[in-house]
Amino acid sequence: MRQAPLNERQEGCLDIIESTLNDIVSPFLHKLSLEFLNLTPSEIKVASLVKFGKTTKEIAHVLNLSGKTIEFYRKSIRKKIGIANKNINLHTFLTSFK
Repeated sequence: MRQAPLNERQEGCLDIIESTLNDIVSPFLHKLSLEFLNLTPSEIKVASLVKFGKTTKEIAHVLNLSGKTIEFYRKSIRKKIGIANKNINLHTFLTSFK
């Protein structure tokens, strides 16, 4: 599918499919939701996409939300996982979370 010519939205959907399949194989989402029980399903989706290196703009486009909404989710995730007001990159934290 990656070799086929795709528009930006199709690329985004393919990225979600790929990350979802990777999450099925990987215990990341399960561990994240067990460790941080207060994360909402939307925050877990955003966290998963952040973990796979997607920007706020890319996540907003794929989830059909505004960039401000994604920024709100990112801020909420940082607060709930205990890295708000710390000099820790969310992507780095999520990729190292095991």
